[in-house]
Amino acid sequence: MINFLKIFPILLLGFSSFIPQCSFAQSISIDEDFTDWENVVVYYEDASGDNAGSPIDFKTLKITNDDLYIYLYLEVGDEINLQQDNEISLLLDLDSNPETGEFFSGIGYELIFNFGQRNGQFYNPDEQNFNSYDVGLVSSPTVTSTVFEIKINRDTEIDGTPVFENDFFDFLIRSQSSNGDLLPDNGSGTLTYSFNNENTYKARPYSLKKKNAEDIRVLSYNVLRDNLFEASVKENYQRIFQAIKPDIIGLQEVYNNSGADAAALIEQFSPSGSEEQWYHADVGNDNLMVSRFPITKQKAISGNAAYLLDLGGQELLTIVAHPPCCSNNENRQREIDEFMAFVRDSKAGQEFDIEKRTPIIVLGDMNLVGFSEQQKTLLTGDVVNEDSFGPDFNPDWDGTSFEDLKPQNPELPTTFTWYSSGSSFSAGRLDYIVYSDFVLQAVNGFSLHTPGMHPDSLQVYGLEADDTIIASDHLPLVGDFELKVITSREPDSGIPGNFRLHQNYPNPFNPSTNIYFEVPKISPVKLEVFDGLGRKVRTLFDGIKSAGNHSVLFEASDLPSGIYFYALSQNGLIISKKMLLVK
Repeated sequence: MINFLKIFPILLLGFSSFIPQCSFAQSISIDEDFTDWENVVVYYEDASGDNAGSPIDFKTLKITNDDLYIYLYLEVGDEINLQQDNEISLLLDLDSNPETGEFFSGIGYELIFNFGQRNGQFYNPDEQNFNSYDVGLVSSPTVTSTVFEIKINRDTEIDGTPVFENDFFDFLIRSQSSNGDLLPDNGSGTLTYSFNNENTYKARPYSLKKKNAEDIRVLSYNVLRDNLFEASVKENYQRIFQAIKPDIIGLQEVYNNSGADAAALIEQFSPSGSEEQWYHADVGNDNLMVSRFPITKQKAISGNAAYLLDLGGQELLTIVAHPPCCSNNENRQREIDEFMAFVRDSKAGQEFDIEKRTPIIVLGDMNLVGFSEQQKTLLTGDVVNEDSFGPDFNPDWDGTSFEDLKPQNPELPTTFTWYSSGSSFSAGRLDYIVYSDFVLQAVNGFSLHTPGMHPDSLQVYGLEADDTIIASDHLPLVGDFELKVITSREPDSGIPGNFRLHQNYPNPFNPSTNIYFEVPKISPVKLEVFDGLGRKVRTLFDGIKSAGNHSVLFEASDLPSGIYFYALSQNGLIISKKMLLVK
């Protein structure tokens, strides 16, 4: 039997050196990773099945705060998009007085925000309309999900009136659809939240500079319909590029200018030194490449582009993508299927016919604001339109999924890449950098939002507060990478070079997920699942596995929500990871 207490030291080895999550006072980040909510107690557990046929069936609610922000975690039942096609509203009674504001279900609410309609009303005492930017509301993810996390600014003012003047508020969450659910349930009383004024927000440390000069800095940037070339915003872009100093640039929404035009302009922003130049490529759509490294191959993939770079004896396959926007789920899925199939075929000796272990980076404005399946395809190679684009595949060289960089906005608890205060849609993560982490190590990254940075930080990097929001509605998304040294081991050396346990997918999950692992040669292995207290809840496999990649389905419909650990053992060695079951 596995001694589960021995697993925890191994868990520590899984934390990346890139933006560590475990050493900062600020514990919540609006980043689609819900594990930072583990230590936040459940504020309210709504009854399941009380939605009378409505798709919204509220479940677990958590809420916490620091001195700057309020954070909410909400499970909604069926998979939905929080920013459209739902009737969920958050109602706040800011003075705990049912006689003021608008009365509903025992509270007199002064503020209501309607997520599906993307608007709000503030009654003080007259009705005033506001949008998400007025209250600093950011939610995640932007794709469909059964669980969401939300941030609101505590210093919010609407038309000069502070919203959170008191250290408490009453609230409820409702779905206004026919027979819609209510949290708390009718007759359950009023929910009151009191601020914890001992929690202080401390931004995670960051640097806009490379950690190492040898790192490869990749920039993905949607430049808003050729806005990069407009004289009126040239100084904004110049400050941005001079602060970032990228090596490889994937541009989107360049319709009326060429790759040569882009390279010439970036040469003005970042002049080449001795033995340097800006290379460029252009496949005829809006996705251009400008690079310090030679570009040896290029190909259009419908509205997207593939480029092969020579890093100096090592190739790099890069996809620069800009699938269709907004509600066009069908064509967005097809385009993601198609360029991911290009990656699959290039690995298999077709298309660009890349060598084994060639680094791969997929970047761009993915417009992921619809069905979560599109994000799944991007990361896991799960092709939806197989009749047109062929079978599913594992995109990374070790038979696993791509890694999602997902860097934060400097000095903020968010990861949004799109910000347009004149829009009804709140800030969200539309732009991605995903990569083959088997051969690439991410060492730094950020989604540059200059309004969120301290004036001293702006001065250090030669930036101005409005630079990124004047330049484009998309933010510059930056990742620094180093090439991993991959060493092969002899199969009979006694060292299990390919004994690996990978992250389950999906995660969080409900009610089932797949666990992936790899063994170097035929051998006995055991895969077990434990709850948060270290008690074994399931043996998923105990027997002989052949050499190679394997997956096992974990079905957890009979288990409660919470953190679980899964552990793989082989010949006395144990590897473990954690996963989150959300019901």
